[in-house]
Amino acid sequence: MLMRYRERFCISSAREGGPALGLGRAPLRALIGITLATAAFVLADTAPASASCEAFNGVVDAFNAGDEQKAFAAAETAGTANCSANERTLVGRVAALTAFNRIAADVGKGGKLADHRQLLEELKEKYGGPWQVYDALGDLARERKDYEEAARLYQIALEDGSNKTLTPDWMAPDEDYIRRLDRLAGEMRLAAPRPVKLSMRGGCKIAFRGVTIKKKSTPVRYVFGTADFTPEGVEAAKDLAECLKAVKPAAIKLIGHTDPVGTAEANYKLSLARAETLKTYLYDAGYAGTITTVGKGEDEPFKPDDASAYDTETLNQLHRRVEVDLE
Repeated sequence: MLMRYRERFCISSAREGGPALGLGRAPLRALIGITLATAAFVLADTAPASASCEAFNGVVDAFNAGDEQKAFAAAETAGTANCSANERTLVGRVAALTAFNRIAADVGKGGKLADHRQLLEELKEKYGGPWQVYDALGDLARERKDYEEAARLYQIALEDGSNKTLTPDWMAPDEDYIRRLDRLAGEMRLAAPRPVKLSMRGGCKIAFRGVTIKKKSTPVRYVFGTADFTPEGVEAAKDLAECLKAVKPAAIKLIGHTDPVGTAEANYKLSLARAETLKTYLYDAGYAGTITTVGKGEDEPFKPDDASAYDTETLNQLHRRVEVDLE
């Protein structure tokens, strides 16, 4: 599977009364022919770290020079210098981006992302990100068909990139990329053999850096040909109920879908019955809003990011879903 990274990072530092930082982000990579959206990050005329945190100036200089060793050394000194906890996190993440930039350049020249998996894992463990690292690891898990792990990693990338404390504006994904991460996390949940929670860190939410995502495909599973939950389906339905308690929407619409196996009429009835089963469960679990149900049968199959990556059974598993539309 060809992985083509085509994004480079560039930080420029201007020091008139304190460091100013700009981070430019162009299209990073195409996974199986899909090119990522362009994002731009700029932080100007302000100091993202205090003047006393010299490690920040050091890591910016190291980044601009592409010097990973100096960047990592700056991150180490941040732990003992006059840097706040947030500044130490920021220094570590810029150091991690220094290494990530080299990885992106290598893959852009035809190298394999999988060859850099160990380093990406180390960056994740040591610096807790940044979100680009989780995104890349999600790509690798997806390539290995470890859809459960890919769902977790894409969801963490989404949540990490939307955390304004961990990811300032100049480092954040843009709206298109936020929606892409959400779509990939949702697709991987549907493909995964076991349920993956709708939120990895903290309570469930539907807004990420001002981008509201109102429709989710849930991995609620049913016994074949019936509207009865499987044990995994009960687990996923419970997670959805907890998510709704956190978000508190006044009304939702449940849209049932089936795979193309069977007759169109039977699938329409089955899709509606499954939406109704989930509706009953959510009411019993304490949801106080209004729920409407719709059955689409096999008329609106799931559109994966790359259908060629799946066999027929997995594709049918993607088709069998109930979408939750927050109205």
